[in-house]
Amino acid sequence: MRKLNVVVVGGGPAGLYFAYLLKKSRQEATVRVLERNAPDATFGFGVVLADRGLERYEVIDAESAQALRAKMFVNQHQVIRHNGESILIDRVGYGGAIGRLDLLQVFHMLCRQAGVELSFESRLEQDALLREADLVVGADGVNSTIRSLHPARFETSIGCLTNHFAWYGTHARFERAALSFKRFGGGHFVGHYYPYSDSMGTFVAECDDGTWKRLGFEAMEDAARQRLMEEIFTDELGGHSLIYNKSVWRQFPVIVSNRWFADNRVLIGDALHSAHFSIGSGTRIAMDDSVALWEALLETDDIGAALGNFERARGPAKAKLLAAARASYMWYEEFPKKLDGLAPMEFAYDFMIRTGRMDDTRLRREHPAFMAAYEREPRRTGATS
Repeated sequence: MRKLNVVVVGGGPAGLYFAYLLKKSRQEATVRVLERNAPDATFGFGVVLADRGLERYEVIDAESAQALRAKMFVNQHQVIRHNGESILIDRVGYGGAIGRLDLLQVFHMLCRQAGVELSFESRLEQDALLREADLVVGADGVNSTIRSLHPARFETSIGCLTNHFAWYGTHARFERAALSFKRFGGGHFVGHYYPYSDSMGTFVAECDDGTWKRLGFEAMEDAARQRLMEEIFTDELGGHSLIYNKSVWRQFPVIVSNRWFADNRVLIGDALHSAHFSIGSGTRIAMDDSVALWEALLETDDIGAALGNFERARGPAKAKLLAAARASYMWYEEFPKKLDGLAPMEFAYDFMIRTGRMDDTRLRREHPAFMAAYEREPRRTGATS
């Protein structure tokens, strides 16, 4: 195999994992990662890494999977709260999360050990390395510089959902991952929260656009919005405050790129397609892109052929995941109607089947206690569409 010169733009999980796998398997290659931020900068708190993803990564590369597992906070079950009433969602497997900075630092260490060149605080759009590379990988997220340089060639469409959300951290001690849907002050809110260490948790606050407008959120400062979230979710937070880290309220960008590559430039992760946080697998979806691109480059030195093989191999599975993500975020776009119209157990069931990937048979297999409780309900109106 010839010596490849590869530049990865974006030092998030997808870019670092790809760079690590490629350099470890092809030591003759030059692999560089260009990241616009400092090595200790991260926006966000913990990210989810569940059992199926980690088990697959252990087969692909045991060293990196074990390093991630050592930093993970593992929990088994989930809770759905419907206006204060809690419903336990048991699961046969386990869930887990890892601090985003911990995840990045694990990959920084592994990349350096493998021989990847890491460059931080880089001015990406002016870097001569891009022009000299045999392959440029755009792993630079929803605001991708690589994609923005050639938007027409990637045939990218960008839209926004109507709900508003912000990511916070907290020192509140959560026993397990949970979702709290509630009415407050004439509005509808969701708190997505989970532990990612012994002392830290992630808390994503969300409301629908009608609530945003009725309660005057647009006119509030971020600090006022944060205080209101602490009031609304005081029970869930146990009186703890939220921690701000670029916790800007925004609407989720829906990014769809119909073309995965242009010449020697290819997109992966959120740069290619944004994966809504409600699917709980955004990091895994991005890292699976990395695996598929790495596997394609192991098969041939022809960059064009490798990129075509990458899209063909990854496309069908990615399409299914993105369809599930779309079904999930559309469910959230209508959650106020569901919260008002469904009893707690009916609401939880409707949530569980929202993506179309979960049916009664799978619920009985993977969440047997929840499904038994649901089927014992004396009356139910059925799930809404």
